[in-house]
Amino acid sequence: LKSLPVKSSVLKCYTCMGSTDEDCNRQGSKTCPSYSDACAVVRGHGSGVMKSCSYKSFCSQANSQGYRAPGVKVHCCYSDDCNVTGHATRISPGFSFLLGLLLFVWHLLSN
Repeated sequence: LKSLPVKSSVLKCYTCMGSTDEDCNRQGSKTCPSYSDACAVVRGHGSGVMKSCSYKSFCSQANSQGYRAPGVKVHCCYSDDCNVTGHATRISPGFSFLLGLLLFVWHLLSN
């Protein structure tokens, strides 16, 4: 039997931090780890934007927390470089701290 090649689909996302989308996007996009299945945009009120590879489960959690408090916002999408821009959903302060910490650690490990 002839085996067929299996196409492994690895997501590409903008992974950056900056004061604006344009500033962040200049840093470019990267191939995500194989376990990432979403791209994220995280915005802080007056503190810029951070973009990264993420997870659908994180995005679902962020959306369910979205109505609780102003401040940090998150947007997720699911195709290559889809986080070039993004409208964000508000998330609670406690969850936003956890999100920021996780994304910061991921950013450090991916460089």
